[in-house]
Amino acid sequence: MILGIETSCDETSVALLERDGSVRVNLIASQIERHRPFGGVVPEIASREHLQHLFPLVTRAVADAGSTLNDIDCVAVTAGPGLIGALLVGVAGAQGLAYGLGLPLIAINHLEGHIFSPYLQKEGPAIPRPERFLSMVISGGHSSIYDVRGRDVVMLNRTRDDAIGETFDKVAKFIGLPYPGGPQIEKHANQGRADAKRFPFPMPQFKDESADFSYSGIKAGAIRLAREHNIHVSGDASALADFCATFQDALIAQLFDRLDVVWSRLESPVPTELAIAGGVAANGTLRDRVAQWGREKGVLVRLPEKKFCTDNAAMIAFAGLQKGEPGDPRRVTARSRVQ
Repeated sequence: MILGIETSCDETSVALLERDGSVRVNLIASQIERHRPFGGVVPEIASREHLQHLFPLVTRAVADAGSTLNDIDCVAVTAGPGLIGALLVGVAGAQGLAYGLGLPLIAINHLEGHIFSPYLQKEGPAIPRPERFLSMVISGGHSSIYDVRGRDVVMLNRTRDDAIGETFDKVAKFIGLPYPGGPQIEKHANQGRADAKRFPFPMPQFKDESADFSYSGIKAGAIRLAREHNIHVSGDASALADFCATFQDALIAQLFDRLDVVWSRLESPVPTELAIAGGVAANGTLRDRVAQWGREKGVLVRLPEKKFCTDNAAMIAFAGLQKGEPGDPRRVTARSRVQ
């Protein structure tokens, strides 16, 4: 078995996977309630919560799997990117476990954990992944598209400012919705109707014809419109629902605009699969639209199980199986930014 540890942000997670990618155990200690009063993640609180939960989760995971620490063959841990204090807790814990048990330790790029997560299943072995696929990672801190070939991961675009997930959160906070904002915006959007004339959101474009994402303009525009139309959770429910529907539609529209650009620039033969990952991949409207996109392009779309959309250790352990290079636990370091 491989033990996975994830502490890059505000969720402490520990998982045990078999060599075929079967998830034996995937435990998550969420910190949402601790950060909700602040409308976002407070790094110092996150680090302290990880210290409190990490080793009890390891003990529980091993017990739930009906195993012992001696049954573990390898440890995989998120080494970055993320909040440095949070990462240090996970890396130090993984180093201690691996060194004490005489096991190799695999340092995992958090984004690569997301990239491979759509191939995990609730039960049974992981879905065999193709030699090449396109991956779109959309979360609170990341919005990028990657060309994945074997163990090589090439970034095709990125966000120039805010990521889509943090844009959901910041606008939700402004109109009085609780953290995390994405699910709250979606809930109200499902009761409304997108009206571009009432709440206009232009499609951001760059003069250099870049396919990069940019959500800061939409964020600023949404805050301005909310202020002008008095959109707030305590105000007109119908206006709030229509605003959320239009705002969500604008965020998702940019995803497909950039995806179409990236797709048109790929050299033949193009990938046969598109994998969507990250917290925003749990959005129901997005899941429906990307499935339709796949049918139109003749591309198989892989969507992660919703429990594997948010940060979790199962995807970290699975990434370790996919492309990890086991090494000396003493040589692993945490890095808030990873090139």
